[in-house]
Amino acid sequence: MKAELYINKASMQIKKCDIDGAVCSMKKVIEMNDDKVSNVQAHCFLGEYYFVNQNYTLAKEHLDYILEQQEELENEYDDLLNDEIINANALMELISKYSLA
Repeated sequence: MKAELYINKASMQIKKCDIDGAVCSMKKVIEMNDDKVSNVQAHCFLGEYYFVNQNYTLAKEHLDYILEQQEELENEYDDLLNDEIINANALMELISKYSLA
């Protein structure tokens, strides 16, 4: 449950344009590792963040976390994590297509 609070905190930080704070909050979610859904959301956010900031190696690490579990996530959580899975697939396709990492 604590992880969900950090997700909410990160969301508020993003609205206030405190991206660095949101990154720290999402890293805390991953560090805590107490909620699978929050963990996937944090990995997706960080994958997108690193992709936008052209750190493709770190982006790939976070996106791989999601894609390695894609089938399990789809089975366990139905469409709850669809956006995260779709985003991870799209970004990984770009990383692969342009040999960015």
